[in-house]
This record gives sequence, structure tokens and C-alpha cells, in this order.
Amino acid sequence: MRIKELLRSLGLSTYEAEVYDALVRVGRAKVQDLANVVTVPRPQIYVALGKLMNKGMCSETRGKVSYYSAVAPDVAFQDVLRKQEQALQARTEGLKKLAEVFVRPEKEDVPYDFVQVLKGRQIKKVISELTQGAKEEILVFFKQAEEKSDEELDVAAREETAVLKKGVRVRCLYEQKVLESPKVVALLRRLVKKGEQGRVVSSLPMNMLMADDCAATFSLIRTKDDVTVFVFNHPALVATMRASFEYFWRKGRDLAKVLKKKEKEER
Repeated sequence: MRIKELLRSLGLSTYEAEVYDALVRVGRAKVQDLANVVTVPRPQIYVALGKLMNKGMCSETRGKVSYYSAVAPDVAFQDVLRKQEQALQARTEGLKKLAEVFVRPEKEDVPYDFVQVLKGRQIKKVISELTQGAKEEILVFFKQAEEKSDEELDVAAREETAVLKKGVRVRCLYEQKVLESPKVVALLRRLVKKGEQGRVVSSLPMNMLMADDCAATFSLIRTKDDVTVFVFNHPALVATMRASFEYFWRKGRDLAKVLKKKEKEER
């Protein structure tokens, strides 16, 4: 298990885990020091530090410039581990009791409800629920094979801004041709300022959205008015989509830099 995944399993958010991991590695650090080594937006570094201090996992030394230090992991997570051990023991006992009364059916039905097929108004409703329900991270492929209305873009921007304010990490991959639309470019500039992490690639296979490694959607588009969206929560499929996202993410160009260059070219 990777260190950040371990920290998240111990109750830290994505941003908290990244900041704590950085403090452990660099030692006593200013916010600027942390900003140089983490991918967390600077405003969220302050939020993460505050939460870590409240949890007793880091300390602050105040002066003209405040310095932060990680509390030793074996001390910081002592109570968390004890509670998890107690919870695991209780679950183990519960499963033992359940096993005593378990009766295996003669035939076992395999559920196939891990995939949903959406059409029409269902699409906006389900995607909105996934976005607003995210607690840790949202990943997006934005291919934009169809033209979106100003209203659709504005709604998407408001929903993303709301989850960014909650501390949810948002990473978006944009197909190059997205930047041909002035209204989309204006929207991207707004979202980058709000804390979205974006990259640009030459081509993407589809539109896709993933929330918290729990569920993912992808769309197949024939025409603007004929869009089919698939939603799935099977762990293997979700893991495959994450691997695909990380592959394209490594190849992408930083969105903020691309937008800045484009702005200079337009002057």
C-alpha cells in the first residue's frame, strides 16, 4: 500500500495525507516549502495544516513566519490504530456469530447491477449526484465531442466550485480541441483560479468522470441529442479507469501554463 493511501485509510483526507507525508519527509517547513513539494493548492495547504493540528498530527512554531512539523507517526496515529483494532475485533466477532447461522443456498445468483445505462435527464441527475457526493477526489476526461450550452457549462462550473470549497481534489484532463471554444476557455480560467488541477492532451478516448474510486461514468456519443452514459461501480472496472486516467495525466501539459500561453498569443 502506498503511503498516501495508508494515511487516507487512517482517516486523513487526500490533501491532509499529502501535506502530512511532506512534513514527515522534509521536517520543519514553512507553507512555501510545502507548496514547492506538494500538488495541493496553496489555500488548501493552510486548511490541511489546521485540520492536522486539530487532530494532534502536526505542530506550529509561530514567529514572523510560521513553521510546521509533523508529530511522529507512531504517536500521531496511536489513538486511531487502537480504535481501528477495537473495531476490527468487534467485526471479527460479529462475523463469527453470523457464520454460525449462515445457510448457503443451493444456487447463488451473480448480481449484474454494477452497471447502469443512462439516457436523457437521468444523465445530468446521476452525474450531479456523483459530483456533489464526492468526499476525496474527482477525476474527469473532458473530450467534448458535442457542443455544450452556456447553461450546462455554468451549472458544471458551480458544482465543481462547490466541491473544491469542501476540499475535494479535482483533476481534469482536457482534449486539445476544447481550447478552440472561447466560452470553455473562459470557464477553465475560472476553475483553475478556484483550485482545479488540469492538464491538456492531444486526444482522449471518451468523456469520463470518477468519484472517490467508488463509481465512474463514461459516455458514448452519436449525435448531440443521442448520448448514452454508462455508470459502473465494479472495483475492477473503476481501477481500470483510474489507470487509464493516470496514463493520460502523465502525458498531459499543465492547463494553467497552456492558458497563459494562449492568452499571450491572443494579445
